[in-house]
Amino acid sequence: MRLKDVILSGFSLLLSMAVASCGEDKTPVIDNGWNSGTLTVKEEVLLAGSTSQSLNIKASVRPTLTSDAQWLKIGEVKSLTTGIYSVELTAEVNATGETRTAKVTVTAGKESAIVTVTQHSGDVVEIRSVDPEGELDPDGGTLTIKYASTGVPATNLPEWIKETGTRSLDEGVLSLTYSPNNSGKEREGIIVLAVGKDAVANVTVRQGARTVAALNGKSAVEIAADMYAGINIGNTMECPGGEGDWSMPVNETYVAALANMGFNAVRIPCAWDAHAKDGVIDSAWLDRVDEVVGWVISNGMYALLNTHWDSGWIEGDPCKKGFDEAVNAKFGSYWTQIANKLNHYDQRLLFSAMNEPPVDETSKATKEKGIDAIMKYEQTMLDAVRATGGNNLDRVLVMSVPNTNIEIAAEGYFHMPADVVEDRLMVEAHFYSPYNFNMMTEDASWGKVAWYWGKENHVAGSDRNSTWGEEDYVKDQMQLMKTHFVDKGYPTVLGEYCVCEDRSNLPGVDKEKHHASQLHWNRVVTREAKNAGCVPFFWETGGDINRRDGSINRTYQLDGLFLGASEGKYPF
Repeated sequence: MRLKDVILSGFSLLLSMAVASCGEDKTPVIDNGWNSGTLTVKEEVLLAGSTSQSLNIKASVRPTLTSDAQWLKIGEVKSLTTGIYSVELTAEVNATGETRTAKVTVTAGKESAIVTVTQHSGDVVEIRSVDPEGELDPDGGTLTIKYASTGVPATNLPEWIKETGTRSLDEGVLSLTYSPNNSGKEREGIIVLAVGKDAVANVTVRQGARTVAALNGKSAVEIAADMYAGINIGNTMECPGGEGDWSMPVNETYVAALANMGFNAVRIPCAWDAHAKDGVIDSAWLDRVDEVVGWVISNGMYALLNTHWDSGWIEGDPCKKGFDEAVNAKFGSYWTQIANKLNHYDQRLLFSAMNEPPVDETSKATKEKGIDAIMKYEQTMLDAVRATGGNNLDRVLVMSVPNTNIEIAAEGYFHMPADVVEDRLMVEAHFYSPYNFNMMTEDASWGKVAWYWGKENHVAGSDRNSTWGEEDYVKDQMQLMKTHFVDKGYPTVLGEYCVCEDRSNLPGVDKEKHHASQLHWNRVVTREAKNAGCVPFFWETGGDINRRDGSINRTYQLDGLFLGASEGKYPF
């Protein structure tokens, strides 16, 4: 594309032009912008062979042009709009093929300027200056590249560098902005300017990593210590078919009731892929999540938002069978969208990368392959969130252990991602043991469903007493998390726990003992979790608390939870 093809009305940047001296003639320096009313014209024009270029001029009167070279032809001066003129410059064929230069004097009233015209045998683009020189500011900023070319160059930019608006009138200045570098390491980018097929100029720029010398926000330990008791809004925002498809939609009355009960942290399991098309999350869904998060925080509670199962698009084969680059790219993109949308919240909002990322435990090799994938995905989430800057730069992020299984986490193969800030990570595990008491729905050859849990709640002569996984087991499990994570500076989120199956109405059950067992299990788990530095988030799906008005349907689980919350003391 030639310069005359550029639409003048799209130009917005103001330029300062220096006028060159010619012999003994002391031509005044023109240093005014396009709104000054004085003569403004570019300093340099490059011609590719006999291909003409438009020279655009701003002047208070119609300018005249003269050349010191006969091979350079000056066309008719045309008025494009008030005070803006254009003239075609065309060179004769240069039989020698060598580069040659001419001086064009532009005169408008008492003002004049010199334009250097250089004829090349083909297309050319040349870099004249880069400002700033050297390494770019880690906190982001602006970058100016001055160039000369035989046509309007196309640009190819790194994703973290953007061109600002339209280009200047003289087409010799490329104005760019670049984002803060929150990646934790130096990055390099190549800016490419190209005219035609063969004329290319590259500018290599480097930007150091941003450092956070003084963060105003709380550390992960400080936030964990501030969380008294947490609860899940389960089976709601994470439903692939739509909010509340498995229970009921959430409302502000319900959220306020949670705060009134004594909870000060709410985990919001959430689906995203079910609300996305071609990798873009529906804006209405982002608005809805924003609204629910806002209800939680406005009621004085912490909000913990995750990517939940979501039909297994990531928490399925992409974990079990190993790392998938396409899945990873989508995962990073989703978290970038989520983080940008919710960046306006302070540290009362936490992000959890995943929910229950699975691994194949068939062999050590298959297990470690899955763990490797999980660690890579979680690193991608962290990098994506941090790169959005703002409140997300030091927001506390939570990383789920494989299968959210305490014993797998304690084996030591899983490790936390690298972060650009210190003390802003937590770990997440879930706890539903013993299975016979918590989740088992019918007897099996290897064991029976347990109705009673805790030594004081066993029924004499019954074959429905728990035979394993009681008080000492719970304490040992929580202490595993303390040893492997909490003692190393990573508080743990016990993201889900509850007695999932209620057998109150089964024939032959001692209802009072069964309720006492549920109360006691919740009390012990909550207490021992807090004693080990694990923040408890009770799993609730509408059975214990009425979703319409926040009234309590069943007291025994919640009574146990709050007893344990009052008895437990964080070790930090």
